[in-house]
Amino acid sequence: MRSVLLTATAVLVLTSTAATPPPPLPLHQNLRTLTPPSGSALDAEVDPAADRLYVSSSDGTAHHLTVYDTSTGAPVGDPVALPAPATVLALGASGTLYLGLSTRIAVYDTASRALTDHRVTIDGSVTHLAADPVQGRLYAGNQAAKSVTVYDTATAAPVGDPVVLPFHPAGLAVDTTHHTGYATYVGGAVENGSVVYRNVLNAVDGTTGRLTGTVSPGATALGSMGVAVDPVGRTGYVANLAAGTVSVVDLREQKVTGTVTVDGNPKALAYDPGTTTLYAARTGASSVAVVDAAKGEVTETITTGERPAALALDPEEHTLYTVAGGAVTQTVRKAPPEPTPEPTTPEPTPTDPTPTVPTPEPTPTDPTPTEPTPTEPTTTEPTPTEPTPTPTATTPTTAPTPADSTTPPPTATTAPPEATEAPTTAPPPPPPPSAPDTPEATTNTGGLAATGSRILPATLAAVSLAALGAAALVLSRRRKSADKQDTP
Repeated sequence: MRSVLLTATAVLVLTSTAATPPPPLPLHQNLRTLTPPSGSALDAEVDPAADRLYVSSSDGTAHHLTVYDTSTGAPVGDPVALPAPATVLALGASGTLYLGLSTRIAVYDTASRALTDHRVTIDGSVTHLAADPVQGRLYAGNQAAKSVTVYDTATAAPVGDPVVLPFHPAGLAVDTTHHTGYATYVGGAVENGSVVYRNVLNAVDGTTGRLTGTVSPGATALGSMGVAVDPVGRTGYVANLAAGTVSVVDLREQKVTGTVTVDGNPKALAYDPGTTTLYAARTGASSVAVVDAAKGEVTETITTGERPAALALDPEEHTLYTVAGGAVTQTVRKAPPEPTPEPTTPEPTPTDPTPTVPTPEPTPTDPTPTEPTPTEPTTTEPTPTEPTPTPTATTPTTAPTPADSTTPPPTATTAPPEATEAPTTAPPPPPPPSAPDTPEATTNTGGLAATGSRILPATLAAVSLAALGAAALVLSRRRKSADKQDTP
């Protein structure tokens, strides 16, 4: 009963613990803040293969590109002077870094640390860059021309004609697996006397440079800004700034399949395919929202500087770099804790049935002191000259009955046969089936105290046979004595 109560208590404790799980531990930790030596940070790009981070900065007069070691956070070499502020960066193949310098695109060789200006001349202004190192393509968003152009990085020539949009591009990303660029724009129109904003996601083929599809994430003011792509699941994510949401887009079917609530005016997005995690920079909350893409919900918040404007992700180290407040915040993702206590807690249940079946029950120690009492008449035996037979099991069966006994007592003629036949016909009792040969039975040879073993049944059988033999001998002697008294 005590075991049952303890088990019930354990079950209640486990139930109450499961009802109120502890809050999840944060998986992200800010490692350090990198501040450029001159001015404020404008954009950042990371090279996972070389463990390098590139940060562009400007103070309005001097413009620089600073290289950092991602392991230590220390600058590598001196800052590189730039002819103009690099508002956007993109990493291409073979360690080539592309810099958008307003009216042109410059190239920085990360190995030789040489800068080549006017690599690509733009008729307008460069506001977005995205590179596809596998295909050798560079996508450039032109704000003044309201277009997206695909360039061959080997020749610096455009691939096809520019894709002209109704409004300037607000976000740009590339699916490097399927070689497709995705650009967003926000358009306003007057319909029925009111202004309507239309948010559109455009797909641009990297092989031909042509527009291949459009998806409308909705109609909100300030509309769709940032965009990120999951190339494995063919899923696009579009940040809706004023609506405080992120639209989930099926890129195969070109349709919106869901919406994630992210308050604080989300703008820049970054996606980590290794952890299926989406990061959304909150320009109005000085933080980055961590979105579980599978659950479609915000699970954590990373504190950064004011007005985070750009994100760079190292998918190999699962490290996020946020450009905010004129500096860059380096955030690492920790390994989630092992959920080992979960499957091991409900173990007390197998002990319930054991205490209800006690093993020492079958010990019959009661009959032993009451059976062998018929031996007291032996002290009054009047015939000491007779040989005393041994009290064995066969002695009562050979005792002769006198033929001249005419009037024997009724008890004398009927009782002896029953007493003499019992030792010859009664087989030894079999060993009890519930007493196996356990270590206790084999080692405890102290007699009747060894309950549950073969010693107790054998002892009881021997005592019973001896008692029956003694009783038969006493009855035989009484009959002989009676016969002598009857003889004249």
